[in-house]
Amino acid sequence: MGAVFLLGLLVGVDNLEVGAGLGLAGLRARRLWAIAGMCFLCETGMPLIGLALGRQLRDLAGAWAEGVGIAVLALCGLTILVMALREGGPDKLAEGAFALVGLPLSLSLDNLAAGVGLGSLGYPVVVSALVLGGVSGSLCTVGLFAGRWLRGWVPERAELLAGVYLLGLAVFRLLRDLA
Repeated sequence: MGAVFLLGLLVGVDNLEVGAGLGLAGLRARRLWAIAGMCFLCETGMPLIGLALGRQLRDLAGAWAEGVGIAVLALCGLTILVMALREGGPDKLAEGAFALVGLPLSLSLDNLAAGVGLGSLGYPVVVSALVLGGVSGSLCTVGLFAGRWLRGWVPERAELLAGVYLLGLAVFRLLRDLA
């Protein structure tokens, strides 16, 4: 199970990064907890789906999975920037379903692939999914609330910084994938 825990850390680093950026956007603690809960659900459920679907899913979504994640990350950054430039922006972002559903789903695509890999290696399905989901979801939660805490140390319009950060992260990942 040590290898599964380490894999959870590796696939959860993006959750930590994105969570920190989203935490900077100025969402209320209640909304951050809702996003964290959805992250735990998606991060645990996706390996189960991956383990169940196995090789077929890997063959079908392999090349597309990372691209979808990058696109959703960029869309989230753009959404935060647009909302920040409008009056009442962070409140509108908090009301939207994208941050609550779309982002956790896109962040869990790597756990889907991890589930496929673990299933093909014969790891126990439920325990592996719980470990992956627990580690990845915890990293997302830490990122969300660390970003919220950091917001107190940055200028009043921190949501602009959050949007630029998420866009930059998407560009970095795209360039990394192209290299």
